[in-house]
Amino acid sequence: MHSVAAPLLRRSRLQTRKPLGPRLVEREVIVPGLDPAHDGIKIAHLTDLHVGMLTPARKILRALEMAQAAKPDLLLMTGDFVCYSPKFVGRLAELTRGISVPTYTVLGNHDYWTDGAGVRRALERNGMAVLRNGHSEIQLNNAPLTVVGIDDAITGHADHKKAFTGVRKAGSRIVLTHVPNMADRAAEYGQGLILAGHTHGGHVKIGSLTEKIAARFGNRYLAGFYGVKQALLYVNCGIGSSSVPIRAGAPAECAIFTLRAPQQR
Repeated sequence: MHSVAAPLLRRSRLQTRKPLGPRLVEREVIVPGLDPAHDGIKIAHLTDLHVGMLTPARKILRALEMAQAAKPDLLLMTGDFVCYSPKFVGRLAELTRGISVPTYTVLGNHDYWTDGAGVRRALERNGMAVLRNGHSEIQLNNAPLTVVGIDDAITGHADHKKAFTGVRKAGSRIVLTHVPNMADRAAEYGQGLILAGHTHGGHVKIGSLTEKIAARFGNRYLAGFYGVKQALLYVNCGIGSSSVPIRAGAPAECAIFTLRAPQQR
C-alpha cells in the first residue's frame, strides 16, 4: 500500500467549517485514462451519512448543502446511508429530497443490515441512481463517462465481474464501492478513479497506530489517495457515526474534485 497523493494532486486546499463539520476538501485530481473532453469537470463525493441515532440531521444537511453549493457535474455517494433501525429510512428520504444534482450511489453494509430494499427505494424515489453491480454511461461534453457501481462486499452482494460487464475498455471511468479493498478488483479492469468510504478514516486516528490496526484487520486503504495498479483510489472519511460519536484525527468531510486529464506526451 502506498499513497500517491503528492504526484497526482495539484493545488490542494482544505477549508474547515464549524466544529460540527464537515470540512470541505477541494482538490484538482489527475485521473488515469480520463478523456481530455472531461478535463475540468467537477464531482462531489459523500459517503457514510449514517442517518441514525449518532449523526445529527443538521450535519448531514450541511454536507449535502456543501456538495450542491459547489455546483458539481455529478454527486457520487458510496454507501452506509442509514444504520440501527428501518425507521431511519424515512428520515433519509427527507434529508435527500432536495438534491438536484445528477447522483449515482452504491449501498453499504449498514444499509443491508438495516433495510437495503428500503434504502434503495428511498434514494430512487428522490431521483438518485443506485448501481447494484452495474454501470451507467453518461454523456458529458459530448464524450462518454462511465460510472461503475460495485455492490457491498461485506454483506456478500459484490460482483465485480457483473459490474464491469459491457463497460468500454477505454475512456473516462469512475468506480463506486463502499469497501476500499474492492479497489484491487476494480483496478484489474484498467484505469480510472475509484471512490470508497466505510473506514471513516479510522474515526479516531492516533498517529500510525490506527493504520497499523486497520491493516491487521484487512483494511489496507484507510483514508486519502492510493495508487492501485493503473487506477487511483480515494477513501473518503465520511460524514456520520455508527458506533462512536466523537471523531479525532479523521474529521467528517465533503470532497469536491475537479478532474484533470493526464498530459499527453
